[in-house]
Amino acid sequence: MLKSIFAKEEVNTGRQREFDYLKGFMMVLIFVIHAFQGTLSPKDDVMRTIYLFNSMSGAAVFIFVLGFGSTYSRKSSPGEYVKSGIKFVIYQYLNNAAYLAAYLLPLPFLIQSLSESSLDTVMLGIEIYGQYTNIFFISGIIYLVLALLKKLKAHTLVYVILGTALSIIAPFVYGKAPDIPVLGYIIRLMIGEAKFVSFTPLYFLSYALFGVAFGRIFRKVKDKKKFYFCLMPVSLVIVVVWWVIFFIQNGFDLTNLYNIVNVTYTHPDLWHVVASMAHIFLMAGIIFFVIDPSPKAQPKNLISKQLLYYNKHISKYYALHMLTYLFVSGVHSYAPFESWVCWLLTILCMVTTEVMVRGYNMAYDRIKSKKQKKELPKAT
Repeated sequence: MLKSIFAKEEVNTGRQREFDYLKGFMMVLIFVIHAFQGTLSPKDDVMRTIYLFNSMSGAAVFIFVLGFGSTYSRKSSPGEYVKSGIKFVIYQYLNNAAYLAAYLLPLPFLIQSLSESSLDTVMLGIEIYGQYTNIFFISGIIYLVLALLKKLKAHTLVYVILGTALSIIAPFVYGKAPDIPVLGYIIRLMIGEAKFVSFTPLYFLSYALFGVAFGRIFRKVKDKKKFYFCLMPVSLVIVVVWWVIFFIQNGFDLTNLYNIVNVTYTHPDLWHVVASMAHIFLMAGIIFFVIDPSPKAQPKNLISKQLLYYNKHISKYYALHMLTYLFVSGVHSYAPFESWVCWLLTILCMVTTEVMVRGYNMAYDRIKSKKQKKELPKAT
């Protein structure tokens, strides 16, 4: 069976479309979830249900695909990883500056009429968004770790062992930052326990390490249909077992479940990591059998095209989409919205972010095109 699935040499070296679509789909869920979280609004049952599902994939998809994609990237030298790591960390703090600007822009026009609770919310927002760390920060730190492992020419098994070890160790290290100026603050960014830390490199590094190992194996898959036929049943069993155990232990009250997954999502243990990857493999397999998996296949409908566009420019969408929520929150006197308004804000955010991303891309392409024309040698 294995000989019919795997080749000795690397044969599966093109784009893996199923993961492109998966990332694009996750961006849609991010729009929805952040409409409530970004405006500090009460969650309704639909949002809690979406978040419950997203807690088993979400950020894990992006970090897993980061590791997976690094094995397919043309820029895979240690030096390039270091550049990417530094770039993403810088992106994080530039993004923070943009968040604060959008959040505080309405403040001078409203400050005289704000209630004490609204002013407290503003101060909390300044504290959080000025130091915020999320997917950009952890991606940057992970790239630096991958650069070191690449430099050391680590074997695939090393990535699996390290990923497993980190998943086991992480829960015991959380919140153990020393009370030392600067050093303690930096360590807290890595291991969590701070209002401004959304995700931590410590907990999500394992996804990237497993992603690298999986990517190296995936490159030798010569029959993806058989591969997914073997992988999906195992993934499905793990997914079912996860949810059965989860509901038996925690019941069915959505409010309580939301509070639980809000912690386990950002601080996964080994079992959670394994179950998350099972969700990722299952979804990737389903997408593979639904779409045309050929890397050169053109999407046939607007939804497919948009999902691939989300994937291609995912960093821009992730960076810019929160600006709408934060600005609207300020305009609303930093007060929460009713849930039905958050759903309308989701649509508004999708539209405004689309305009910003496509506008930027069009301007960039025009500038690049003019620059290339100037650099062409003059005809004699």
